[in-house]
Amino acid sequence: MSFDLAITNTQLAGKPVDILIAGNRIDRIEPHDPARVLDPATRVVDGRGTAVLPGLMNAHTHTAMAMLRSYADDLPLMQWLQQEIWPFEAKLTEDDVYWGARLGCLEMIRTGTTFFSDMYWHLHGTARAAVDAGMRAVVTSVFLDLGDAERATVQREAALREIEEFRSYPDRVQHALGPHAIYSVSEASLRWLAEVAAERNMRIHIHLSETIGEVEGCLRDHGVRPVPYLDRLGILSERCFAAHSVHLDDEEIAILAERGVHPLHCPVSNMKLSSGGPMRFVAMKAAGIEPLIGTDGAASNNNLDLFEELKFAALLAKHEAGDPTVLPATEAIAMATSYPAAAFRIDAGEVAPGRLADLILVDLDDPFVFPGHNLAADLVYSAAGRAVRTTICDGKVLMEDRVIPDEAEIREEVAARLKRLAGTA
Repeated sequence: MSFDLAITNTQLAGKPVDILIAGNRIDRIEPHDPARVLDPATRVVDGRGTAVLPGLMNAHTHTAMAMLRSYADDLPLMQWLQQEIWPFEAKLTEDDVYWGARLGCLEMIRTGTTFFSDMYWHLHGTARAAVDAGMRAVVTSVFLDLGDAERATVQREAALREIEEFRSYPDRVQHALGPHAIYSVSEASLRWLAEVAAERNMRIHIHLSETIGEVEGCLRDHGVRPVPYLDRLGILSERCFAAHSVHLDDEEIAILAERGVHPLHCPVSNMKLSSGGPMRFVAMKAAGIEPLIGTDGAASNNNLDLFEELKFAALLAKHEAGDPTVLPATEAIAMATSYPAAAFRIDAGEVAPGRLADLILVDLDDPFVFPGHNLAADLVYSAAGRAVRTTICDGKVLMEDRVIPDEAEIREEVAARLKRLAGTA
């Protein structure tokens, strides 16, 4: 049998192997054989000095905000959003978002991420960027009507139109509905989105209980906390992905568990914006919930390095519990691999025959991985994304030996667009 791609002499579970890929899936994994003869048409990636892992999966981000890295820092969340971020974003075109998302994809590829779940304006810009970057993605637009009935009508029409438009994209780039949050979307629109999602079996991606102010506002306006409020509107199900999920009481965690909702942990952004205490990881695990990990946008992080995010998630969970055994490195890595693969129903998240070939090779010679007592611990607590040498998604090499072919073009185009946007301020 001929193969499209072969990764030779990498390490899996500490043993040297050759990984043979046909199309976009792992066909077989065999002990490394230096005498192996491959078809001349097979692309060969030399894996010497590396270990292979599943590609990482970023469950919540705003990819195009890579162009807003360090644009407006050290501000409270609502001031940051309303006075700095939203006015800038109002000037963006779909092409601006495309190039901003290409910059974000560049960073994610460089640090080992092969999938991202995105919420942002001009969603086709992000979708096109994911296609051209070679990544896997779930893309949502921002549904945000601010209680304005006319605006809600326009956004509902756009949401239905986008559902049809997404049929033209390859399977690795999918669509979801994206109500921004309970404080920015009317009750009527939330009910409508829940009905559309149920009728069409679509995912919902929403910000939930990110701040104390959000919880207090929900109690004042609706008489209940955010989770029971969304539950009575029909938003919560196993198709719902809830970003942040910081300020939850025991009843709310129980509801999320019963409905199968997927909380998305963004520890760095939450700490930087002082959104409140850490996610209640121990309580969620006790309820049977497996939280996923996300970076949020680079404007509030300020990077998209999931390995770094995993370190903060693990340390915060230990700190909150007063227990150093909570969220060990192996489980932290699962939050970015096998857990999201199951939640998003993507046949990846594991290096095994038959699985999608979404893989990364990490450099075992990286000084932050040496002397190599425990690879998972090294990657979570020490090395971060700088240890990634090669990134493969859907059976295609996106970065090899830290080289991404179109990096210079992306940087040049983003710089030119930011210069133009600054001129319109």
